[in-house]
Amino acid sequence: MSDAMPSTPKVPWLRVIVSFLLGAIIIAAVYWFIRANSAEYEEGWAEILQIPTIWIVLLILACIVNILIYPLTVLVAVPKLRYHQGFVERQAGFLVSNTIPGGGAIAVGTQYAILNRYRVPPFLSVAAVSADAVWTYLLTLGMPALGVGLLVLEGRRNAQLTSLAIIGLIGFTASLVVIFLLLRSRDSAERVGRLGQRLVDRLWRLVHRVPPDVTDGAVRFYDTAHDLVARKWLALTITNVAAQVAPFVILVLALGGIGALPDRVTLIECFAAYSAAILLTSFPLTPGGLGTVDAALIALLVAFGATGSEAAAADVIWRLVWFLPQLVVGAVAFLVYLIAKHRDPQDARSVPNEEQNPTAK
Repeated sequence: MSDAMPSTPKVPWLRVIVSFLLGAIIIAAVYWFIRANSAEYEEGWAEILQIPTIWIVLLILACIVNILIYPLTVLVAVPKLRYHQGFVERQAGFLVSNTIPGGGAIAVGTQYAILNRYRVPPFLSVAAVSADAVWTYLLTLGMPALGVGLLVLEGRRNAQLTSLAIIGLIGFTASLVVIFLLLRSRDSAERVGRLGQRLVDRLWRLVHRVPPDVTDGAVRFYDTAHDLVARKWLALTITNVAAQVAPFVILVLALGGIGALPDRVTLIECFAAYSAAILLTSFPLTPGGLGTVDAALIALLVAFGATGSEAAAADVIWRLVWFLPQLVVGAVAFLVYLIAKHRDPQDARSVPNEEQNPTAK
């Protein structure tokens, strides 16, 4: 394989403009929703002001833990990467992906560029970013099914949540099978790529565009990710689960602080609502799912027994303690990277380059 660093994905300007216009429309709709429910948000803010000190302390600690454990996924994939380097890479990626509509592709390019500055071998950069994206995607799809399953065991049913869980379970199962086949062998990856190529060719023909080379992409994914996943799948799973669970813990503490948990909403119901709401982040209509995820979370918490003001308060706390601090930290991390790059574009503290791509030997 070539050691050249993958170029940053290019996003057509038309797509960017359409994404921003769509995001503006949805944000306007969310603003209308908030205005229409302003009384509940006002009551929710009153609930927030009455949270006991012990819960505030726990929320602050949970916020810090959430930020500190977030870089662990890349540190597992690139064990010789220093913590502060992994911190910059992951937090900057979070910032980009959650502030630009459809910013996932741009975030991937940003993460590649940061790892390139730290002189991580190209094949390892691709493998690390790909593995992190795959694990996050699988957990996002799989958690709603787990949440609904736990509800059924508890004797509770919710038609809307069950529908989301079924969608997530189908997507999770199909994705897991495809990823298994991609990582099974090079021949298997090539067969999956050819099958995907036929589908993509048909879809791209409808819009009169040149289709991407799916077959080559599938083989490259095997070449870059197979060895890493084979050696680190357990550590990757543990660290990615921790990164997904940390925001959930913040929501649990928010509901506990306002007195809604466990009296009106159980821990399992909280997890089911959280996992279903997070699933909506897979459809990035607004930056960070702002508004769409919140509306779904509030509606599900109310359906499970919380009052409107409690659900609104829990959502506001969740955003203020999980989302906003990590955006600020991401902005600082990205600024640190840009300043360092501007001051010395050639030099960087490198990762010891002792590992070689086994497929390149």
